[in-house]
Amino acid sequence: IGGGMDMAIESLGPSRPLHLSYDIDALDPAHAPSTGTIVRGGLNFREAHYVAEAVAETGALISMDMVEVNNELGREDPTAGQRTTEMALVLIASALGSKIF
Repeated sequence: IGGGMDMAIESLGPSRPLHLSYDIDALDPAHAPSTGTIVRGGLNFREAHYVAEAVAETGALISMDMVEVNNELGREDPTAGQRTTEMALVLIASALGSKIF
């Protein structure tokens, strides 16, 4: 993940404004189960935050959207919607400069 993010950010250049469109279904369903397209073996907690933190560290983020959060899905697990929403919120915070330790 780190190398891919470094290459992507480097290719954009240091002064280019960035928009981050974060598709939460890229995460493993253990972390974001209420989404339309579940990706088993998707990003883990740390990888998901790394993507957002790497963008934040550029200082060039001007806009962001978080997509594919759907609390109507995953109803067989009563906590699925809340867990997915909470993950989306902490990823947005990471993109805005918050760090996990």
